Amino acid sequence: MNKTTIKPFNVIDNTPLPEIDVDHIPGEGDPLEIDKELYYVCEITGNQKSESAIIGVIPLVVRNPARVSNIDSYIRCLSVAHRKVLFKNASGICDIDKCDEMIIT
Repeated sequence: MNKTTIKPFNVIDNTPLPEIDVDHIPGEGDPLEIDKELYYVCEITGNQKSESAIIGVIPLVVRNPARVSNIDSYIRCLSVAHRKVLFKNASGICDIDKCDEMIIT
């Protein structure tokens, strides 16, 4: 299987992040670990069938949120990622306060 190189950037401050080789390009809302930090894919630009793609990501943790000029965009992207989160326990899907694990699908 061919690897694809993705070139992520943080949409909060437009800083580039280290390139990553992946088996397939993640979709919007998918989690992506970069340098041991969790990000969520927010936007994909470029040709997804090429050997590289530019991907806008948002961090799970935002430091100094008052300094974020486009906080509405961050919240919109986070809501897309949130739709892919499931909370589960031994009985199945549950509310956050009654669960043993969180799964990002």
